[in-house]
Amino acid sequence: MKSDRLELNVDLEDLKSFAMVVLHGGFSAAERATGEARGKLSKRVVKLERELGTRLLERSTRSVRVTDVGLEVYRQCEIIADSLAATRVIADRAREDVAGLLRISSPPGVARYLGAERLSAFLDQYPQVRVEMHITSRRVDIIKEGYDIALRADVEKDTDLSLTMRQFGRGQRILVASPGFLSEIGPIEVQMLPSLPTLTVGEHAEQHRWDMIEEDGTMHRVVHRPRMYSNDSHIVREAAVNGMGIALLHELTCREDLTHGRLERVLSQLHTTEGLLHMVFATRRGMSAAQRAFIDHYAEPGAI
Repeated sequence: MKSDRLELNVDLEDLKSFAMVVLHGGFSAAERATGEARGKLSKRVVKLERELGTRLLERSTRSVRVTDVGLEVYRQCEIIADSLAATRVIADRAREDVAGLLRISSPPGVARYLGAERLSAFLDQYPQVRVEMHITSRRVDIIKEGYDIALRADVEKDTDLSLTMRQFGRGQRILVASPGFLSEIGPIEVQMLPSLPTLTVGEHAEQHRWDMIEEDGTMHRVVHRPRMYSNDSHIVREAAVNGMGIALLHELTCREDLTHGRLERVLSQLHTTEGLLHMVFATRRGMSAAQRAFIDHYAEPGAI
């Protein structure tokens, strides 16, 4: 059913120009007060009158008189101006107050690296902030899916020009296995890896490839068939601790196991290219105070 109401295409700048002419009592006075050229103000008022289909000002060579309709329109302009000012106050308050809901996406391993203690410290500092943390290995589209921040672990920086990045860590992946597994296998050479039980992080890894580098720059490509693979690095780490095989894990996720002897380095001269741990978000412009606070809480000083 069609509406009987007339659809208008009124430009706010035209309304603003008309309101300035009425407020200051004429085009010349409005020009002096606003810095807008008299001719430009006049054109905007004529355009507004044409859009509304009625005369708002009666003009003569010496004066400008507001019509009855023009006076009513001017009163509506005041209401609009007050509403816009209130809207700006709301937006400013949202930017200034560290409060509200943050929707964050993170791969499982990165979330565990950040740790509950550091997140708790953030929430203690900002008690009006709520965090909704989604753990997934899928690379989410933060704009389409409505996330405020996505945590990622990549060798290369994100190249999506619509996103901004802040780094919060770096590291490389290393080969590890349990002491019991290594004692049964004995000395290991690089060329033996494809024939040994391997554990890897990833999806659809019926056949997987590890690209490793030595300290002197020598590259090794290990193509293997994993005994077990998962998109959750925690499961892969537990499998390695339980002696199921050799795993390629981010050094940050298995540091504690190496310290306490639950895991040992395998072929310690080998590692992957250093990767970046970073946060991506849509833009700094219009960012909420809660987003800024979270990013600053985790980002490395000076990292971009």
